[in-house]
Amino acid sequence: MIAAPAQASILEALWNDSQSRDYRAPASNELEQAEQLFRRTFAGETGEALAADWAALGFQLEQVTEQGHVFTVVRERPDQRWGRGFYTFAARSASRPVLQAPHALSDKFTGLIALRLFAQGQFAAGAWSTAPRRYQNEDDETVDADLAHLPESHLLAFSKAAAFSQPASAILQLHGFAAEKRKTEAGRTAGAIISAGQSQPTRAAEQTAHCLGGVITEPVLLYPIQIGELGGTANQIGQTLRALGSSAFVHIELVRSVREQLRVNAALRDQFGGCLAGVRL
Repeated sequence: MIAAPAQASILEALWNDSQSRDYRAPASNELEQAEQLFRRTFAGETGEALAADWAALGFQLEQVTEQGHVFTVVRERPDQRWGRGFYTFAARSASRPVLQAPHALSDKFTGLIALRLFAQGQFAAGAWSTAPRRYQNEDDETVDADLAHLPESHLLAFSKAAAFSQPASAILQLHGFAAEKRKTEAGRTAGAIISAGQSQPTRAAEQTAHCLGGVITEPVLLYPIQIGELGGTANQIGQTLRALGSSAFVHIELVRSVREQLRVNAALRDQFGGCLAGVRL
């Protein structure tokens, strides 16, 4: 067991250590195995048998303590860091929501915000990308490591396992957008855009937008009722969850100024986290 010293974050340190620019697309059979291992981890298994099975896929299983909470961490081994993600699980998770930051290195501060929210112990599990969304490799080729949109990824396997293991849990994705790139006045002035990744809002998306509207000073808009862009409709995680009959997916877009506030303002972050932790299906 690793105990977090005062003013230090073990989770942040482990996530930073897990990052890589060497993304490699996984094989389908590996993802099938990973989904089964994610299900076992969601179920609370933490023993040597599970650790050995994760190791066979190039991952390590460890337990850490932070802010008085015990978390199980699944991350790539140092010699096999191929951008497959960083995953955390809480004990006694019940129907608490699941957090995701699929563009943690590219949508600035979303990874850090999600880690700091998760460390407070209000969420069932979390998932972070560990490679840039898109980058140029040594051969000057563009590598697509966009875990929110790739048709096959460990994040997708994690999400399917979450829907199976935590069917009452919302799955909340944090993203970032640039106001100056928006096509509408609503988009250029929004602080947050909330959607279910589809053409109609869900109860979970409506709850999220309503609560965050009382926390964020900039407008919080619900797609497609109040805004017609950034609805996350092409998001592979959302599409897959809907195909499984789940209404868990909530897509949360945050403008840069809001992300900067959430990074440094602990009181605001607590309010923001309280909204997300309270989302129910």
